[in-house]
Amino acid sequence: MTTNEAPGLSMLDRRRARSKWGVGLLIGLTTTAPLAVDMFLPSMPNMAEEFEAPTATVQLAVTLFLLAFAASQLVYGPVSDRFGRRPALIAGLVLFIAGGVLSLFAWSAEALILGRIVQGIGGGAGPAIGRAMVLDIFGRDRAAQILAYMAMATPLAPTLAPIVGGVLQDLFDWRAVFVTLIGIGVFLLVAYRATFPETNVRQDSRALDAVQMSRNYRALLTHRTFLAYALAMGLMFSGQLVFISGSSFVLIEELGLSPAQFGFGFGFVAMGLISGAFLSSRLVVRWADSRVVLFGAALAASGAAIMATLAWSGVASPWAVLLPMFCFAGGNGIVRPAAMAGALIPFERMAGLASALLGFCQMVFATLYNIGFSQLIELDQVSLASAIAAAAACNLTMLLLLRPSASSGR
Repeated sequence: MTTNEAPGLSMLDRRRARSKWGVGLLIGLTTTAPLAVDMFLPSMPNMAEEFEAPTATVQLAVTLFLLAFAASQLVYGPVSDRFGRRPALIAGLVLFIAGGVLSLFAWSAEALILGRIVQGIGGGAGPAIGRAMVLDIFGRDRAAQILAYMAMATPLAPTLAPIVGGVLQDLFDWRAVFVTLIGIGVFLLVAYRATFPETNVRQDSRALDAVQMSRNYRALLTHRTFLAYALAMGLMFSGQLVFISGSSFVLIEELGLSPAQFGFGFGFVAMGLISGAFLSSRLVVRWADSRVVLFGAALAASGAAIMATLAWSGVASPWAVLLPMFCFAGGNGIVRPAAMAGALIPFERMAGLASALLGFCQMVFATLYNIGFSQLIELDQVSLASAIAAAAACNLTMLLLLRPSASSGR
């Protein structure tokens, strides 16, 4: 059996799991968190008004969701290594649905926040286990390509979700958002159970043993390639998150775009991410992961450097932000799937834990970077561009210093 096979799966199970429907379902599982966050955003002012709660209180429904989402991945990973992907993912989807129900019937801001925490805990299962399932199903040789396809589709969720949420808010009210999220959760649960068998055929009976877990964490965090790719994903997402959280203020308030124009500009940048992921899906079948990641990091650093140069030179134009950011996003799209594959492939026997730690490190690193930026630096075009350029430059320097190995040379 070649490394491109999924050992232990019947031919029918393997064919169904590898079908376009199966890949589409894996993409759906990894988009639960961005859907749950971004579809919710347009309704926040109405929720604050209805519950007579301060804006900062309602914002906790986003912040605590993201923290619960990040932390829960560290549980789902080793649990899925020990008991299998199916029970862990089904439990997560059930919690995601239950959190949606709690939020739907919330009678206060505090009850809403509780529902969102439960929803975040459940939402961590899809990304953490979905990435591990790619390695289970497609093996070492095709994992990077499938992850690149997933990275092409994933940016559509945060791009379209606020639009859908805004329409639901206008036509109905904020509860319609949670009805929709509950429906998505139920659909994914039913579709997953009907499509995928248990894909973890190398369950580790000691995966939850405290001593073994500490050894596994130590093996991951001392592995040069895993560490390099985890840092790469964290630094690239740091730059992206700075843009997501600050670009509306810079582009609308400072550079004069209308909200509608900003929406199109944001979509233009998202297309850079999708284009980069598409290119990555072509490159990973010809180049080693390390070469793909370095190429993407160089492209992102070049775009960010141009953005910072234009900002410091006093070029106050939306295109001085959007065009270089398109290049940065393209580099991010190239880096992400190749880095995920390169980090996971050496750890097939603990793919769940490796996937969870990768997602956790990316989310926490980027969140801390963004908090530090927002708290310490006054937001304007120059600071926005500088923060993105700093993340990109640190990433490229780190990769050149650590020089991750070519774990899946083609």
